[in-house]
Amino acid sequence: MAFVFTLRALLRVREIHEAAELQQLQTLAAQTNAVRAEIEAFDAAKAELRRNVGLYSAAGLTGAELHFQLHAESARARRRKELGIKLQELEKAFAAQQIRFLDARQQREVLSTLRDQQLAAFELEQSRRAQQRLDELFLMRRIPARQNPESI
Repeated sequence: MAFVFTLRALLRVREIHEAAELQQLQTLAAQTNAVRAEIEAFDAAKAELRRNVGLYSAAGLTGAELHFQLHAESARARRRKELGIKLQELEKAFAAQQIRFLDARQQREVLSTLRDQQLAAFELEQSRRAQQRLDELFLMRRIPARQNPESI
């Protein structure tokens, strides 16, 4: 008789759900890392631009060029703020998704543990039955030998 786990279909559903939650978590992690990298690149470019403006100022900037640089700096500050907000939103979504993933994993692990326990109990019962059959076979062979003392 083969082992049959009665909740096999539910376990499979939980495994699929866990995999989907993990995929979503990985997607959010990638998006978060991409925004962080964009912020770092943005900050590096901003620092480089400020150094260049300092060099140009020493060489002499016109009022129009200075006005343009101030306007561009304002636009960059808005973009940096937008990136910061987006990063915060992604981090919140990541934390929430992480909770959903851990919940899905826990639900799957409960069923996996139940399956493992049932399998262990089944294997133990199979082992006991096999041993009982061997014991019975041994006793059947020994009993006729004891009834006939000459055969010993």
